[in-house]
Amino acid sequence: MRAAARRIVLLFGSAIVLIAALAAAIGLALGSSAARSAATGLYLVGCFLLVLGVFAGVRGPLRPSGEPGEDGDAIGSLLGVGIFSKGVRTATSDERADAHSTAWLFLAMGMAMIIVGIAVDPRTKLF
Repeated sequence: MRAAARRIVLLFGSAIVLIAALAAAIGLALGSSAARSAATGLYLVGCFLLVLGVFAGVRGPLRPSGEPGEDGDAIGSLLGVGIFSKGVRTATSDERADAHSTAWLFLAMGMAMIIVGIAVDPRTKLF
């Protein structure tokens, strides 16, 4: 459990630092302050991850028929939206658990980025 917590903190921390640094660099190149640019970048990516988490979470219980990786005429996407020429099947419990885990990961990372963005934003006063 400790190893998993360490990995998730490392994943979240490195993603937050990478997004903030990239946004600050872009902001400085455009003549804005680094702190405000980092906060805006964290807000944007955090909101995108929240929306992605919601879409991943509301995915229905049906999946395209056929084996994964099988060449065919089925057209689908990561979030299960598409037209499936071979029909549909019900998702296994492992597939549903994986979809829920992915949705919670996106939601948690999005919220973490927004919270750090609020903390970094020079326009907000926390204390």
